[in-house]
Amino acid sequence: MAPEIGKASRGISWTLTRFKVGASWAIEHIQALLWQMVRGPSEGWTAFILLLLSVLLAVWVMASAQWVPLPGLYSMALCSVVLGLLLAKTRFNAWRLVIGGLLVGLALSFYQLTAVAEGVSRLDRLAEVATRLFVWWEALVSGGTSTDILPFSFFLVFTSWLVGFVCSWFLFRRRNIWGALLPSSIAVVVSLTNFASIEQRFYFYLYLFVAVLLAARLFTLERQHDWEQRGIQHIPTDSRLRLPDVFWLALVVVLVTSLLPMEPARVDPVAAIWDTVSSPVRVVGEEFARVLAGVPTRKPDAGHSFGPTQPFAGGITVREEPVLMVEAPFPIYLRARSYDVYTHQGWETGDTRLVSPEWIPMQGVDAEFQKWQQVEVNVTGLPSLTTGEPLYLGGRPIDMSIDYQLEVLEPARYLIAVEEGGADLSVEADSLPLDVRKAVQRLWESSAASSERLTEAEITSMLPADVWAVSWEYAAGGVEKVTVERRIPMPPDTLSVSSTNPLAAGGSYQATVLVPTASETDLRAAGTEYPGWVLDRYLQFPDAMPSRVTDLAEELTRDAETPYEKAVAIRDYLRTLDYALDIEAPPDGADGVDYFLFELEKGYCQYFASAMTVLLRASGVPSRVAAGYGPGEMIEPHGPDEMDEFPPGEWQAPQHMFIIRESHSWSEVFFPRYGWISFESTPAYPLVIHGSLLPLPPPDAEDGGGILPGGGDDTGTLPGGGADTEAGAPWYVWAAGVSLGFALLGTIIWLGWRRLLGQVTEPRVAYARIGYLAALSRLGPAESLTPYEYGRRLGAAEPDISPALDRIVDTYVGTCYGRRTLSSEDKSHIASAWPLVRNRLLRRALSGLLPGKFL
Repeated sequence: MAPEIGKASRGISWTLTRFKVGASWAIEHIQALLWQMVRGPSEGWTAFILLLLSVLLAVWVMASAQWVPLPGLYSMALCSVVLGLLLAKTRFNAWRLVIGGLLVGLALSFYQLTAVAEGVSRLDRLAEVATRLFVWWEALVSGGTSTDILPFSFFLVFTSWLVGFVCSWFLFRRRNIWGALLPSSIAVVVSLTNFASIEQRFYFYLYLFVAVLLAARLFTLERQHDWEQRGIQHIPTDSRLRLPDVFWLALVVVLVTSLLPMEPARVDPVAAIWDTVSSPVRVVGEEFARVLAGVPTRKPDAGHSFGPTQPFAGGITVREEPVLMVEAPFPIYLRARSYDVYTHQGWETGDTRLVSPEWIPMQGVDAEFQKWQQVEVNVTGLPSLTTGEPLYLGGRPIDMSIDYQLEVLEPARYLIAVEEGGADLSVEADSLPLDVRKAVQRLWESSAASSERLTEAEITSMLPADVWAVSWEYAAGGVEKVTVERRIPMPPDTLSVSSTNPLAAGGSYQATVLVPTASETDLRAAGTEYPGWVLDRYLQFPDAMPSRVTDLAEELTRDAETPYEKAVAIRDYLRTLDYALDIEAPPDGADGVDYFLFELEKGYCQYFASAMTVLLRASGVPSRVAAGYGPGEMIEPHGPDEMDEFPPGEWQAPQHMFIIRESHSWSEVFFPRYGWISFESTPAYPLVIHGSLLPLPPPDAEDGGGILPGGGDDTGTLPGGGADTEAGAPWYVWAAGVSLGFALLGTIIWLGWRRLLGQVTEPRVAYARIGYLAALSRLGPAESLTPYEYGRRLGAAEPDISPALDRIVDTYVGTCYGRRTLSSEDKSHIASAWPLVRNRLLRRALSGLLPGKFL
């Protein structure tokens, strides 16, 4: 028993000893760290203040965009810089410290979001934040959509922490200039590229000024550290930040930057490389756009992303510069993609596949639809497109100048039971299309009336004409289940057309397309004999649709007798609502159309097109949302002007040029025998007059001279060139610009001469300048040579300046290595010797650059 007690006593004693040692070590390091903080970091409080200012300015830029609520953004940035300093000065495993700092940032960011969450207690708000972040993550990984802005708030709050912590860590742990400035610079640039106006450039100039000051301070610290490593003695004041000099340097940098042109010149080879390199980034951006749709954009619309999803978005900003220049005989809608599946959060594209145009027999168009017109369209100046991105077309393509492919819907499939009561079906019987539902009912009745199971031939005979059996499932006695598929139409229903090769920005393509020209009378008499493939796809909306949406559809179409009249009634009602760009996205969990119709009662094209499509579907009219570009503004027509060029009756309409500045969404309604017809429900756009999309009449026709709505003198220009422009700057503006340029160039030359070749009395500066000039003649200093050896080497190459070199080198060695005080006599010797050495070395350097002995 005694040995066991002694062993336990020794174990306790050893544990207490280790605890005392660990506590003593921790107290010692904490005291040392606190004392160091009292004295200030070894880099100085100047570096800390400049770093803090640069981080706060970066956070200020992010906050000024006013994307989403950002609780505690500045306090997060301040704490991250302080914690980064503390951990950087802690001599412990670097990776553990960094991971610990990031975990602290995640926890604080999560906690900060409780300020914008709903809940009675703090615990309730924490649970809500966790739930919303989890739901958002599920939407991201599952391909869904989300309009919740809380995840983006979390991202920005954590980004403010990350920027401050990383910058502080690299400065105070590594003294790395790039690590101290690059994170905040990226935050500034990314934020500013998403602002709507150039007024935000002030933030960039202010950040640039502080960043230059910080870079100069870090450079002096690096130089001081290098001297200490090499054992070079130096005057302490020389290693400090010379605030006046750096201030003027930073000011010059900001002024020069502000004078640079804001619109970069386009270089096609560079632009092509950039398009290729940035395409993966754009793909990632599209993926995040569908789950961050509720975040308002602050960047002018430079070309919408027409991906497979189109979630309801928040406020947008419309750009003023042209995006496309389109040549066509009349105003035309350029569809990029259409959407068939409505969710509460927006629109999606169903299952699709890509097919070659050779696979589609175009002669089927005349049999399936009537009243189509062949139109030549030329699209130029478009944004760059990667392989597989949708092209912008005004109708069904029959020929194009570039290789292309079509995206078509996969045929609808249904698993049905041969006998009533069959389980594990793909859809419930009540959710099947009407014709398939009737066929299933006939199968059940026949199966119940027969003592034997139905054969494959009997089942096939009861299916609709455009539905065929794909596969069979058997049980004891015969067929139990059958998978049926709707035959796709020929030509198939096309959702988008994409190029098989990348298309650089500024490129162009020509297309021959078929455009429907059915008149209002034709559409009124179209009837309701919809094909099965239309009923399969284009009457869908969620089962949990708010009842007031369907009630409104019933109220609006109560007196309408035809689908066309229903479409007109719904369109006219929507055009009484307000058009607005600065709106909030639907709240999390709300239906977008319901929110637009009954809460906002205002919006832009995406909301108007969605509302019309959903209301039409609720009224039994097949419809879909199309996204792309509207007709734009017409400028001067061009083409044949002389009537004599054409035989009588064969006059050809001239092509008109249209400028397009913004993306657009609209509704397309299906009419039997005529196909998809566009309807414009957005009040900011003119009505589509059906049947009027015909070539403009000759100039001397009785019904007018061919002027289209929206015409004018504005010729517009595309980014990067293309259209001829008139010189608009007065002569005095050019004179002022040239004078300012020469003044700036003279200032730079004067500053360069003063700092590199001007008068000097400091031996260290003179010796360094000798090295710069000698290096131009390939006589630069070598690390293996002492200053005396290097001076004798230069003296042998240039004997005329050997005495002057000896005076400079001797004074340099005496003051830097011999701890000799620099006297006024030494300064006088340096001042008299330097011009001789400078002129001779400069002459030698220039003579080596010229082809002959001109100097």
